[in-house]
Amino acid sequence: MMVESLMLTTARIVTFHRLRSLTNASGFFFERDGRLFLVTSRHVLIDEPSEHFPDRLKIELHTDLDNLATSVFFRYHFTETRRVSGTRASTRVGGSMYR
Repeated sequence: MMVESLMLTTARIVTFHRLRSLTNASGFFFERDGRLFLVTSRHVLIDEPSEHFPDRLKIELHTDLDNLATSVFFRYHFTETRRVSGTRASTRVGGSMYR
């Protein structure tokens, strides 16, 4: 069974605070000037009304068009949340990839 290649352009995002899983979300990739960006909704990363401020993300990417069970995970850790122009912004301090 052939998988539509468009399905491989989205990524599953899981947010965490310490050891607790918080939310599941999705995102897509956007490239500009040789830089790759992950685009997702703001509330996935920061949501003041619900006090949602994850300290870690796990991003799952499917890497095999013929086998959706094949994927790679990226982890990103945040060390601080600070205000920027009236909103909070997280600072990424490290990332790693694992299978």
